[in-house]
Amino acid sequence: MTSRLRALGGRINNTRTSELPKEKTRSEVICSIRFLDGLVQTFKVNKQDLGQSLLDMAYGHLGVTEKEYFGLQHGDDPVDSPRWLEASKPLRKQLKGGFPCTLHFRVRYFIPDPNTLQQEQTRHLYFLQLKMDVCEGRLTCPLNSAVVLASYAVQSHFGDFNSSIHHPGYLADSQFIPDQNDDFLSKVESLHEQHSGLKQSEAESCYINIARTLDFYGVELHGGRDLHN
Repeated sequence: MTSRLRALGGRINNTRTSELPKEKTRSEVICSIRFLDGLVQTFKVNKQDLGQSLLDMAYGHLGVTEKEYFGLQHGDDPVDSPRWLEASKPLRKQLKGGFPCTLHFRVRYFIPDPNTLQQEQTRHLYFLQLKMDVCEGRLTCPLNSAVVLASYAVQSHFGDFNSSIHHPGYLADSQFIPDQNDDFLSKVESLHEQHSGLKQSEAESCYINIARTLDFYGVELHGGRDLHN
């Protein structure tokens, strides 16, 4: 309690008990975290807390134990690169855009061989991150490789191909690469049929093993300003 009072008011000698709930409420803020599956979860934190408190909430929500590979990014400026939330700094000194705010849970450190990761959940999150990076064009790959990657992503999501429910065009609403077309999706559908019997975790491992061989695997590209404009 003493440390909390010092954080809120600096000195505690003249703090009245009746004022504490108001001060506590004033310091509580809402932070939303968008996870790699696209879902958003809202957390209530004290803005005086260190970044570690919000990181722990994110890790706990996912049940992640290999925490060292992940982090939270904040900042929505398309020119300036998003910043990583630092565990040892207070939230109020990092999230200067105000509250409520939205952060993004992401893989922060890519290892050369994700097969060595101990937890299946960690490998699943790696898969989701790589799939997102390929989809949004941050991780580029040859078209043939993109077809194979997409087919494993489909196997992970839909399971085995079933002609009674997977009719031609069943991937029309799915996005795998920035500039895909009907021919691309048709090739993915055909390849999906060949993956029958692969479990979700196996399909995701196949995806990861191809993605980790790409030239820009693990490379974070930063935007820049044109100083001449």
